[in-house]
Amino acid sequence: MLPVREKIPHVVVRILFTKTGDLQYISHLDLHRAFTRMLVRAGVPLWYSEGYSPHPRLAFATPLSVGAESEYELVDVNIVGDAETLNPAALFALLRDTHIPGLTVKDLYLPTRPFSAITHADYTLRFRTAGADAALAARCAEALASSPLVVLKRTKKGERDVDISPQIRSVRAAFEDGEVVIRARLAADSANFLNPEYLVKILRGAGLVMCGNPIEEEYSILRTAVYSGDTLFR
Repeated sequence: MLPVREKIPHVVVRILFTKTGDLQYISHLDLHRAFTRMLVRAGVPLWYSEGYSPHPRLAFATPLSVGAESEYELVDVNIVGDAETLNPAALFALLRDTHIPGLTVKDLYLPTRPFSAITHADYTLRFRTAGADAALAARCAEALASSPLVVLKRTKKGERDVDISPQIRSVRAAFEDGEVVIRARLAADSANFLNPEYLVKILRGAGLVMCGNPIEEEYSILRTAVYSGDTLFR
C-alpha cells in the first residue's frame, strides 16, 4: 500500500501583471511555463497538485490572442500556506524585482471574486494606415456602432456567421499622433467573449483601414482593463 500523502494547506493569490513587447508573440502554454519559472526563481512557495504528475496550479483569466498586448492580465496561483498567515506584501516584494522583459507584476492580493464574474474588457486599437485623419476616425466609429455587424466567427461547433454588435458595449475613435485610435469595451465573459481582432476585420472589410501598402501599414491591440459590470475587476 502506498503511503498516504499529508495534506498540505494552500491558498490562492491573484497576481496582476503586464504582457507587452515580445511577449505578445508567445502562446498561452509558453506564458504558463514562463510564469511558473519566474515564480520558482523568485522563491514563491508554490503548491503542487497531488497524483503521479504533480504540477503547480495556475489559472489565467480572460484569453489574449497572440499578437495582442495587455496592461491588465490576471492569474490565480496556488501557494503553500493559509489566508491568516499569508503576507501578500512579502510575496509581492519577491516578484517585484524578478520579472521577464514585458512581464511586470503590478499587484498581488487575495481574490474576493472568481474569474467567472468578468463581463467586459477594455481595448485600445491603434492603426497606422493610409489616409488616417479625424474624418477617417469618425467613419470607423460609425462603422463599429452600426448593427448588425456580421462576421464569420469560429465557434466550438465550427465556423458560422455571427452578429457581434451586441458584444460591443461601447466604442470611441480619435485621430492621435498620426494614427486612428479605437477604444472599445467588449464582452469578455466565457459565453460571449469577443476577440478585438473582429473589429479589425470589420474595418478592413469596409475598406477603412489596412487597405494600403502592407509594408507601411500596421496596427496594434492593447488590453487596458477588465470589468465585472461597471466595476473594475480585481
